[in-house]
Amino acid sequence: MKTKTKDKLKLFCLIIFCTNINVYSQSSSATTQSVCISSTEPYVLNNVNSTSTFQWVLNSGGIISNGQGTPAISIDWGTISGGPHTLSVLETDVNGCIGSQQTLEVTIINLDDASFVLTDYCAGSPNSASSAVTSGGTYVFNPLPSGSETIDVLTGEITGGIGGTTYSVEYTTNGICPSQSVETVLVNSVDDASFVLTDYCAGTSNVASAVVTSGGSFSFNPLPSGSETIDVLTGEITGGIGGTTYSVEYTTNGVCISSLIQNVLIYSTPSTGPIFHN
Repeated sequence: MKTKTKDKLKLFCLIIFCTNINVYSQSSSATTQSVCISSTEPYVLNNVNSTSTFQWVLNSGGIISNGQGTPAISIDWGTISGGPHTLSVLETDVNGCIGSQQTLEVTIINLDDASFVLTDYCAGSPNSASSAVTSGGTYVFNPLPSGSETIDVLTGEITGGIGGTTYSVEYTTNGICPSQSVETVLVNSVDDASFVLTDYCAGTSNVASAVVTSGGSFSFNPLPSGSETIDVLTGEITGGIGGTTYSVEYTTNGVCISSLIQNVLIYSTPSTGPIFHN
């Protein structure tokens, strides 16, 4: 009779040792969680016995890369989104008692699509980024330029961009699984529309000279009220009236067109009278 009582006491003690309730988590104790694709995440058991051992099992979706046998593990999640994938663990204490199985359902989520578009532009003109697939992120230079150029973190617009320079802009999303992408943009230099007109005598040759960016066209600006004409390719004025100043505009024909106006004065020719013989 005494032996049976002693055995019951042993059984009672073993049952007490085996009634640990353990909850594990990534960042919370929720029984369903989400992770980002290809991420490495920690999972930790709470309220554990320091002398226990732990058997973790992940049925799919990734691999347990560190911590097997301990209350804290790391999982390398795979490259295929979806789920849920079941993570379970059993605790065995020093007496060989096995606790109740704890489980967690995990779904793998794709990273945000950080794609966006930058279009090459002319120095000084509007140049905001466009077609951002995932809105709400931020733009930065990557790498930073060495000058005083700035970028709008919300629109990606560059201020102070230097003509002939290519900038790299990085966009970072702000979702559950953020990602980054980098695009480059070329700031095209604005054409130099400089040219020279020299005052001339009525009726003489008067083509424009020292044209910095060739291939553009000349025009009056404003138009004269008479029958004067101008050669669109050379800027030469025909029928100019002596004593009159004309304004001639040259417009380039490149990627980043520009225009410039110069004035030219037509000198009146002397009106010498007839020769008399005295």
